[in-house]
Amino acid sequence: MANLDSSQRVFQYDKGELRKIAAVIRKMGDEAKDQAREVTGSLTDYAVKEIQSAARSYPRPKQAMRIADGIRISKSSVVGEFGLGFASQRFSGGATTQLREGNVATNAILAGVEFGSRKSKHFLPRTPKFGLRGNSGYFIWPTLRKIQPEIIKKWEEAFSLIAKEWDK
Repeated sequence: MANLDSSQRVFQYDKGELRKIAAVIRKMGDEAKDQAREVTGSLTDYAVKEIQSAARSYPRPKQAMRIADGIRISKSSVVGEFGLGFASQRFSGGATTQLREGNVATNAILAGVEFGSRKSKHFLPRTPKFGLRGNSGYFIWPTLRKIQPEIIKKWEEAFSLIAKEWDK
């Protein structure tokens, strides 16, 4: 089992553990993979609903809800994945919910909404530093950090049952 350390932004398995999990998934039959997708899908749905709930309490909920409502869940994933911030989600002024990359000025607002800004008045103030790199965030990252232990525990329990059943 991986360690959750306060300096980490996201829970992570070490590479050896991931290789073991991937090997088990590859050996499982289609029915077992479907069960794994069902379990991870429900946990991913739960995470998305929690993020959307946190977005409603954000001081500027219109921006946050546009980002949270646009989260896309990968239905084919057996480990539970979702994506956020897309060019297709546009605001009336041309802004998108994408994550701005580098120092190039763009209309991408995801980072500004989640982490704030020191310069732009369009966003809340910059959130405090968190860990070795990055900032704590307003609603996405704090929510994921809060629910992460519960999600990991449920995923590991469910996956253990599936693997046990199909490892006969």
